[in-house]
Amino acid sequence: MLLKLFRCQICGDPYLGSEPPSFCPFCGAPEKYLVPAEQYVDRNTVPNLSAKSRENLEKALDLEVRNASFYMCASHCAPDPVSQGMFKALSKAEAEHASLICKILKVPKPEIKPDEQACQKDPKANFAAAHVREERAVAFYSQAAQEATEDRVKEVFTALTEVETYHIALSAAMQ
Repeated sequence: MLLKLFRCQICGDPYLGSEPPSFCPFCGAPEKYLVPAEQYVDRNTVPNLSAKSRENLEKALDLEVRNASFYMCASHCAPDPVSQGMFKALSKAEAEHASLICKILKVPKPEIKPDEQACQKDPKANFAAAHVREERAVAFYSQAAQEATEDRVKEVFTALTEVETYHIALSAAMQ
C-alpha cells in the first residue's frame, strides 16, 4: 500500500493514508476539503479583515472554546467508553476549530479546560445539550458565512456549518 500525504484546506493538519479520509480526523471537515499535500495552500492570513468578519470570528472562537470545554467535561462524566470516546472526539474537533479561528485572527489560542458547570453526569442529557449547542452553532455559522466578505472567512464558516451539521446528526443518534 502506497501512503500519501493529504492536508485539510480548513485546519491545515496533515493526514497520511492511501486515500483521503471521509472526514478530516482533526477538524471534521468533509473529504472535499482534503487535498494532496503538494496542492495545499495556507490561506489563514486574511489581509484587511472586515469589522463584521472579525466580530463573527471572535464570537465563533468563544463558541468553540465553550463547546470544547463542555465536551471535555461530558467526556470525563460519561459512565461508558462509547460516550466518553464520542465526547472526547467532539472536544478535540471543537478545540481544532478554535485553533483555526485563532490563526485567522492572529491571536493565541486560549486554554481549554473542562467546564464542570456546563455538563451533567447523565450522557443522554449531555447529548441533548450538545444537540442544542450544535443547532445554535449551525445557525450562527450559516449567518456568518453570508455576512463574510472575505473568501477564506466565507469558506471557513461554510465548512464549520457542514461539520456542526454532522455533529447535530451524531447527537440526535446518541439521544
